Amino acid sequence: MNSHEIPKEGSSDSSVNESEETVFQKSSHFIGRFKLQTVLTISFALIVFLAICITGFFSFQASQFAVNELAGQVQGEVSDRITDQLNEYLKTPHLVNQLCLDSIRLGHIHVHKNSDLISYFRELSFRFDTIEAVCYANQQDGNYTIISKVGAPGLVNGTERFYGVSNSLTNHSFIEYRLLPDGSLGEKTLTIPDYDPRTRPWYQAAVRAGGPAWTPIYMWLEGVVSIDAVTPAYSDQETLIGVMDTSLTLSGIGDFLQQIKISENGQAFIIDKNGQIIAASTIKEPYHQVNGELVRLYAAECTDPVIQKVTYFISHHMENSTNISTRKQFICDFESGPLRVELSPYQDSYGLDWLIVVVIPESDFMGSIEAHNKTTLLILLGSLLGTIILCILLARYITRPVLAMNKSAKALADGDFSSWTDINRKDELGELSHSFKFMADQLKTMFSSLKASEERYMSLFQASVDAIILCKGYTLLEMNHAAEEMFSLSGNIVSGREITGLFDEIGKTIAQMIESSMNAGSDGYESRTISRTKDNAEQYLNIRVTKVTEDGDILSLVHIRDITIERQAIISFAEKEALRDAYSRVEMILELLPDPTFVIDKNGVILFWNRAMEKFTGYDSGSMIGKGDFQYSYAIYSEKRPLLIDYALHPELSYDGLYPAINRSEDLLSTSLWVEIKGKMAYISVIAAPLYDKNGNVVGAIESVRDITSHKQAEEALLVANKKLNLLSGITRHDILNKIMISKAFLSFLDDNELHQEQKDYIDRIRRSLTEIEQFVAFSKTYQELGLKLPEWQDIGEVFRRVAHQIDTGDVQVRVNVAGVSILCDPLFEKVCYNLIENAIRHGGDLTYIEVRGTETSTGFLITVEDDGTGILDDQKKYIFERGFGKNTGYGLFLTREILAMSDITIIENGQYGTGCRFEIDVPKGKYRKDSKMG
Repeated sequence: MNSHEIPKEGSSDSSVNESEETVFQKSSHFIGRFKLQTVLTISFALIVFLAICITGFFSFQASQFAVNELAGQVQGEVSDRITDQLNEYLKTPHLVNQLCLDSIRLGHIHVHKNSDLISYFRELSFRFDTIEAVCYANQQDGNYTIISKVGAPGLVNGTERFYGVSNSLTNHSFIEYRLLPDGSLGEKTLTIPDYDPRTRPWYQAAVRAGGPAWTPIYMWLEGVVSIDAVTPAYSDQETLIGVMDTSLTLSGIGDFLQQIKISENGQAFIIDKNGQIIAASTIKEPYHQVNGELVRLYAAECTDPVIQKVTYFISHHMENSTNISTRKQFICDFESGPLRVELSPYQDSYGLDWLIVVVIPESDFMGSIEAHNKTTLLILLGSLLGTIILCILLARYITRPVLAMNKSAKALADGDFSSWTDINRKDELGELSHSFKFMADQLKTMFSSLKASEERYMSLFQASVDAIILCKGYTLLEMNHAAEEMFSLSGNIVSGREITGLFDEIGKTIAQMIESSMNAGSDGYESRTISRTKDNAEQYLNIRVTKVTEDGDILSLVHIRDITIERQAIISFAEKEALRDAYSRVEMILELLPDPTFVIDKNGVILFWNRAMEKFTGYDSGSMIGKGDFQYSYAIYSEKRPLLIDYALHPELSYDGLYPAINRSEDLLSTSLWVEIKGKMAYISVIAAPLYDKNGNVVGAIESVRDITSHKQAEEALLVANKKLNLLSGITRHDILNKIMISKAFLSFLDDNELHQEQKDYIDRIRRSLTEIEQFVAFSKTYQELGLKLPEWQDIGEVFRRVAHQIDTGDVQVRVNVAGVSILCDPLFEKVCYNLIENAIRHGGDLTYIEVRGTETSTGFLITVEDDGTGILDDQKKYIFERGFGKNTGYGLFLTREILAMSDITIIENGQYGTGCRFEIDVPKGKYRKDSKMG
């Protein structure tokens, strides 16, 4: 064994040495790619550079962390201060409203006594200096009283108060007076005729809210922009008495934002969820007037570049930007440097939903830190530059003897065979120089002849507009400029790589074609046309592979031509022709429809108005197509209102009072109603549905109208006739039953007499006949009710269970294994269930159970009613559903079949005699449904 172990150890050492040698060779080969001077320079400079990078990285990270911490704390404190100020500023108006309403309820002031209101409102105005005005408007007569800091335009000094009134004494004109310091009336400052406060935005906002709320931001008639806290006042009977209103100006919020200290260049602003500015620290008035109307400023349209940039970032780069519920911080790039932004939602219980935005430029914190970093960086760069210069000088000193020979070798590599500088030395470098000189002379002759042919080949190869690829086997050797542009790859990068791993699926296709051309014989030509997706567009390529021979090697020349434009032109022409034909056919079909039909786009503009519609309304298509604003409604109903076609486009609309009822089947809407058209009443049936494009987007809707007046009148006449026939049948049945009862009574009298047997037999036959007549009369009543009522949805399991409780089943178990499935059937379906269970118990013999099951089939739903009784003889099965067949009345199963047939439902008996009955009820598709919870 020892003689074998020694070679193994030697082999192992040899493998280790070879591995180490291979690693060394690879490292030497990699380093050998660079100049010796460059290797020496880079080696020393790299050490210094790594030290500089590590030092700078940790310095930058430390400063960045400090900035983040400080900026976050400052932004949080500013947001808290703004939130606290808003809470204090905005709670006062609702407090004032509540104080006024409490005083009214307690009887301290009377809403119809202006003296009470003036005194109390004036006191509140001076007590709560932040509010702009306090007013009350009465619902019944529109009386209005206000105490305000703002008088007629121009009369504002912040210390005076103005009293305004509108009531029957002023002929419901609004008259404003200056209040003197003692509270008495001064001169009249303003008169507005026909002033009704109930039409003002603040009053209507309170009525809509039904409780304390904020009004939208609006402008007073005096030009003041405010937001009001409004509270409706109700009587003990929950009747609206009037509305209390306390106003705040937006300038109060803006003044605070302009005074708050954030940072040197920091700013803050508040926007609502629509993106409109409430207040800003850099904007005095975030609104302006146009023709006396208030126009609020959107943050995205603001002239302040910081507000505009931050708002754009929020709306385009943040998810749920309109529904921010927690504080968020982020960094926004700006032309002057990064901006640190904090978003704080502000909401209250009265409907406010604002967003507080605090913006601090990063430069406010980074100034001194960046200056320090720059100084450090300059010192490090100076050290690096000095090190590089020292390394270069040292490398030149070491490599100078080699430079001359290197220069000559480069010239030789560039094709200059005459400028070789022979080194006059006797060492190895001298011998190497002599060998290169001899080689240069030999190569000069060869390259002169090859250069001309190579230039001709390369000019043709690179000038081709088709992509050309040259392969040896499956290895890519070369590709021209057109191929590089087509596949966005450099030929230098992909040269020498397998074609199967390039160009996605196209590379695999080329490899298959190369294999086919190699096996194709002498010609070796293959051509295919394929498609691919490039830049989200489909591109068509024609690929041709030709087998060529060069220096004994078989190569494959691949031509690839982009034929997308030609192919798209053919496809586009075919699609346009098909679309034009399809549109013409649809237009012709709609035009020739007998029912009045029209089509609108999603904006309600009429696109199509067929001939039947022209005849139905009296309006021709030329005058209707292109019109909107419910003109189609006016043509039918002589008024502009939503039609069924509008509910198909906008399901959220309410149709109360416009249609008696609307039936919906997926997207299809239908209804029927009486309308007056051209002076005559007509009963019409209307259907409408939305129209979709190929991407599933709603592009419009279609509506068809059918005049079914004659059908409606015939239906009503038929109902009247049925009522009369039913009345006559009921009276007749009642009279027949009375006569039968009298006949039975007379027969009972005969029983008291002594009769011989033959007479008794006759009397029994008469009794049986009378009983059969009674059964026939009962059957006629049930049969008469068949089909009188519309089919309705009935739960199969519930009906069978309800019927089972109505029948004395004794020891027989009734198992109902159907749940969550309903069928559309005549209301007498319960009679069907009753007959099947009652017949099984009456005629089934010694049965122990009756089981009801349900199974969904390819054609519908199959209900089986099965028992373990005697069953039915095979030769009787075809008669059991006939009228009069059976041991009892003979009408039960006949009625069962007839009731089900009214809804296109069939029933058969499919059991085996001796094992029990099996009734199978086949419900077709559309006549049954599953509850949603059943899937």
